[in-house]
Amino acid sequence: MKIGIAGARGSIPTPTGKTLFNREISTAKYGGNTTCVYVMADDGTKHILDAGTGIRDLGVYLSTEGGFNGHGEANLYFSHTHWDHIQGLPFFVPAYIPGNKITVFGEAKVKGIHLGVRPSLESALAQHSDQPGNLPGLLSIEGDGLRRVLANQQNFRNFPAPLEALKGIENYVDFVAGATIYETATLKIDTCPLNHPGNSISYRFTEKKADGRKKVLVFSTDFEPDADGADERVTAFWGDADMVLADGQYEPQNSDVKVNPFMVGWGHSDYRTDLCLAAKAGVKLLVLTHHEPKMGEAYHDQLEERAKQEAVRNAEKTGCKTDIELAKEGSWYTL
Repeated sequence: MKIGIAGARGSIPTPTGKTLFNREISTAKYGGNTTCVYVMADDGTKHILDAGTGIRDLGVYLSTEGGFNGHGEANLYFSHTHWDHIQGLPFFVPAYIPGNKITVFGEAKVKGIHLGVRPSLESALAQHSDQPGNLPGLLSIEGDGLRRVLANQQNFRNFPAPLEALKGIENYVDFVAGATIYETATLKIDTCPLNHPGNSISYRFTEKKADGRKKVLVFSTDFEPDADGADERVTAFWGDADMVLADGQYEPQNSDVKVNPFMVGWGHSDYRTDLCLAAKAGVKLLVLTHHEPKMGEAYHDQLEERAKQEAVRNAEKTGCKTDIELAKEGSWYTL
């Protein structure tokens, strides 16, 4: 599979330039667009992770040169529906072109599923998971499901085009965190809940190669270290991955670096935590993403260097080597 970084910034877009008060910031190297990752599987299927502002340019390419002019098929997966992960959807050109077949996936967050009203979830599963062709844990929810959340973003008070104008979206699928949501002979996509305000979803792509080998990509943006069992769950989910895209927005807790301090309870991680989890999981390449919006290139160059040095020290202590780097908008990886 090929993985392209269309957006790696966290929280809010950060363009390079001079601000109103003459503060210069440069973000061209790592990118100023919010989260979006493009995955092209070996079987030709197309997959998009999150619809931050990075999806706009991806959509321009797909609609003009990538075959999404009325005949394209893709799946779009949301880690969660905070603004920086959905704000690019209204500008995603392929979604407006009839004939394209885009299926949108997101965690089921409806009344009765969260905050302990368990019978509603059991009822929904009974209604939907036993339908022919459905994987267990897949739902199609009206009311407070994913479709309504996205429609609210395009309410006429917020945006001139309603969600109904996105004729290229064929289906909206809600799923229960932890479910397998996609499976073919060569590609399987599993999900895992993450510790983040309102929850976030990690996705694991397992691709079977022609020679029988397996390659694994994990996408784990927007999560915070959690000693109450969540870290063990994340470690298991990352197990033996070839590449993990992980939230590294902040400095480690108790770091000597005082800018961009760790914000407890805000739902984000740091390179030290990620390296620890990756070493336990046997991850080969760790790519930090969701970059802090107020920090420019010089800071992120230094952060990447500190992370690399720590990875070397960890490898000397444990014998477990994990390569690490920061995600850069426009970069491609091949697994």
